[in-house]
Amino acid sequence: MAQKNNQSVERAFLILETIADREGIGVADIAREVALNKSTAFGIIKTLSNLGYIFKDETTDKYHISLKLKELGEKGSAGVGILEFAKPYLEELSRKYGEIIHFVQAEENAVLYLDKIESTRAIRIYTGIGGIMPLYCTAVGKAILSTRTEEELSDYFNNVKLDKYTKNTITTKDGLLKEIAESKRRGFAIDNGENHEDLYCVAIAVCNRQDQGSHAISISLPLFRKDNYNLDEMVNDLRRTRDKIEKYF
Repeated sequence: MAQKNNQSVERAFLILETIADREGIGVADIAREVALNKSTAFGIIKTLSNLGYIFKDETTDKYHISLKLKELGEKGSAGVGILEFAKPYLEELSRKYGEIIHFVQAEENAVLYLDKIESTRAIRIYTGIGGIMPLYCTAVGKAILSTRTEEELSDYFNNVKLDKYTKNTITTKDGLLKEIAESKRRGFAIDNGENHEDLYCVAIAVCNRQDQGSHAISISLPLFRKDNYNLDEMVNDLRRTRDKIEKYF
């Protein structure tokens, strides 16, 4: 006679799988998809969050899979190695600008935040190490998309929903293709309040030996501080940082 699964463990994994299948999902939607009442689902979600396997984006109230869970299946992966290699160069960039520095890894339809160096100035945004965000509304994501082929972009649009995060989020395929083409032409991408209100971000892709954008680096700052910096200088510094990191490959 087959042994029954432990119901609590089974429910926890159903919730993890549901969150992993989505680019952010709220408690009510999770409960509906796993056929649980909201209070039961929330109790499991809270435990998974406390254990560090998922996290909530405070700006959207949606949950995402964390890096801790990914590491269980990716022990010794290149993502960990490259982070250790890139860290000194990210810190060098941070010392110059004092703004938030992000280093991400490309997923099929999202970016995984491998590292975040906080700003030395007054700013707070809800990104964290292990967090996952969409490609289309982040500078790091658009930088990565700009390295993909037409076929890869076609596959991407067939598997993604362009949700609106702010009034500036690009939510049409044509609009995003135009933005990706512009990012490719100039060699860097910009997020102008598309993911977080009042946040400006400049990013550049880090390519592997196959010239695929496997990672990206960015500088994030409040929109009101944008004019304090020379964009060309910022991009050149990002390029120099990218060139150093790409030696890893």
